[in-house]
Amino acid sequence: MTNNLRDHVHASHEAQPTPRFGQTGTLPRAITPDCLWTGRCLASSVPDMHAHYSLYLLKGSEKTILIDTGHPIHWDPVRQDVEDFLQGRPLDYIFPTHSELPHSGLLERWMRAFPQAVAVGDMRDYPLYHPSLAPRFRQAEPGDSLDLGDRHFLFLPPVWRDLPDTLWGFDTKDRIIFLSDACAYFHAHVPGECDHLSSEIAPPDIAMMQDFNDKALHWPRFTDSHASFLEMDELLARLRPRLLAGAHGCVVDTPGDTMPLFKQGIAMDSVRA
Repeated sequence: MTNNLRDHVHASHEAQPTPRFGQTGTLPRAITPDCLWTGRCLASSVPDMHAHYSLYLLKGSEKTILIDTGHPIHWDPVRQDVEDFLQGRPLDYIFPTHSELPHSGLLERWMRAFPQAVAVGDMRDYPLYHPSLAPRFRQAEPGDSLDLGDRHFLFLPPVWRDLPDTLWGFDTKDRIIFLSDACAYFHAHVPGECDHLSSEIAPPDIAMMQDFNDKALHWPRFTDSHASFLEMDELLARLRPRLLAGAHGCVVDTPGDTMPLFKQGIAMDSVRA
C-alpha cells in the first residue's frame, strides 16, 4: 500500500455492460465496465417507496476491491451478483467504509467466502468483532492507495462522515468517489427506478436529505456545516470525479449540478419554495 493523494487520474475506457448488468430498473447495474453497483432496496419511511442499501465491486486489471459489504438481509443476491461480475476472478480487497451494519455487517461472510481476501480501511476496532480474522486486516489512512493494476484506489479523508472510523475511496481510472453515507441522493423512488442514475431520475428531495443527514450523521443540526464546503470543493476540484457513489441513494452522474443540493441538505438550510 502506497501513500499518495495526488491526482493521478487515468482516462476512462468505454464498453457496453453485459445484459446481466445493464439497466433493468432493479439492481445490480454496471455503472462502468469495471464497476458494479449492487445491493438492494428496502422500504423507506415514505409509503410505497424504496431506499437504497448499496455496495460496489471495482475490478482493476490485477486486483479487485469490494467497497462496503451490504446489508446482511441481502447476502444471497449480492453474493451472486459479485461472483457473476468477477467472472472467476478472486476478490482481493474488502473495504468497509465504516463499522455500521449496512457497511460492515457482511464482512465476515465475504472473508469466509473469499479466504484470500484482505480487509482494508480503518480497521482499529475490527479485531474486537472478528478476532480470528485479525491477521487479514490491514489498516489504511487517508492518502494511502492500493495498486489494482490499471488504476489505483485512493483512501480519502471523509469530509462529511458518519462515524470516527469512516473513510472514503476514489478510483483513479473511472474517477468514481465512493462516499459511504455522505451525499445520499435521498429521493424515495418507486419500484423500477432502483438502478437509475441521477440523470435518469428526479432531483433529490431536500427535506428527505435533511432528515436522512439528521438521523444518519447526527451532527449537522448541531453545527454549521458551511465551514466544510470549501474542503469539499477542493477535494472535488482536485479529483474531478465523473461519478459519486454513495451507499444510500442513486449513483450521481451529474456531480456539478447536484453538489449545491447536497450542501443544502447537510447544512439544514430552510427549503426554498
